[in-house]
Amino acid sequence: METLSMSQKEINQISVFENLKDRKIKQKIAAQLLDLGIRQIKRKLKNYRRFGAKSLIHGNRGRPGNRQLDPAIVGQALSLIENRYPDFAPTFASEKLQENHHLVINHESLRQKMIVAGLWFAKEKKIKHREWRERKACFGEFVQLDGSPHHWLEDRAPACTLLAFIDDATSRILYLEFVYEETTETVMRATKTYLEQFGRPLELYVDRGKVFKVNLNNPDEDKITQYRRALDELAIKVTYARSPQAKGRVERLFGTLQDRLVKELRLAGIRTIEEANHFAQNIYLPKHNQKFAVEPKENANLHRSLEGYQLTEVFNHREERILTNDFTIRYHNQWFQLDSQQPTLVFPKNIITVVRYLDGTIKLKLRRAKLNFQEIPKPSPRPKPIAIKRTKKPWIPPVDHPWRKFQLNSQKI
Repeated sequence: METLSMSQKEINQISVFENLKDRKIKQKIAAQLLDLGIRQIKRKLKNYRRFGAKSLIHGNRGRPGNRQLDPAIVGQALSLIENRYPDFAPTFASEKLQENHHLVINHESLRQKMIVAGLWFAKEKKIKHREWRERKACFGEFVQLDGSPHHWLEDRAPACTLLAFIDDATSRILYLEFVYEETTETVMRATKTYLEQFGRPLELYVDRGKVFKVNLNNPDEDKITQYRRALDELAIKVTYARSPQAKGRVERLFGTLQDRLVKELRLAGIRTIEEANHFAQNIYLPKHNQKFAVEPKENANLHRSLEGYQLTEVFNHREERILTNDFTIRYHNQWFQLDSQQPTLVFPKNIITVVRYLDGTIKLKLRRAKLNFQEIPKPSPRPKPIAIKRTKKPWIPPVDHPWRKFQLNSQKI
């Protein structure tokens, strides 16, 4: 007796075609019951009369698919992934196979093959409730800035930090730069380059790090950092995120970059920060934006012009010092002597602004006037007066001292 493997749908069709075969129902009724056309019912009934229930089984069952991947190509792809791209995710591996080896394999098909071969393990999705925030409508309306310390060059160089500017409306990376450390100077320099390329955004979204916000002894938040002072001068609104999840756009960007950019740098053989910056800004960034950027809701570009602003005079470090009576100023163990000829009146006890530019140049300013000065060596300390040690004379009691009277009385007795 022959055993047939049938689906529940095919089993349900047997009773309908038995009734058709015995002329108990009409073909129109059978077509309605099985949700098929009259022509399909006629064709299937003809085969059912000749071959019975076996004819209801799909003819391609048990046969290899016509669109299945060539086993040789699959083997070649898996071999390349194992040897050259062992830690690549399926989507990224699929792109690299097509880009570097001309092997076109859908990323989902490749993922299933990689799981079978033990080169990838399916991850369980953890559901976290987050409040959704709608994207901004215009390009340049809301830009997120953050830095990510990471072993970007793996073991080929020490760990460094990647500074990234990403537009909220389009998910477009506006600027990338590798730096040794996230400091006020490095962030200022990166922001200056970004502004020179695009202009001033309406709002900048940052975290509460020490570069962006004064967190200690600042209950009224009246103290601001040097970087915040520069943005205020440029009329750029600054908003502080209260959690990493709040700035999800740039956080997800770093997740992508720590996967893709790290491996791109490895394939390119990058070993220095200078090479990494050239690669990231000129090669990787355009490809990333082409793949991941989206169109904004509105076509307007809200970046504003830099006309009237000198970024060199904005992005610098400023501190105030009191001028001494000998017209000198001490600044970070450096001593400066003001010249006798100045563009403005200068008096001792004036508050002088010391400006240190990003290139290390130092200038002194008073009432927006640049003062003439020169650096001098550290003044030698004044000699301390030599203390003269005097010998103490013995104390002789006077004639009328009670002690003398006591001795006179004792002699009389």
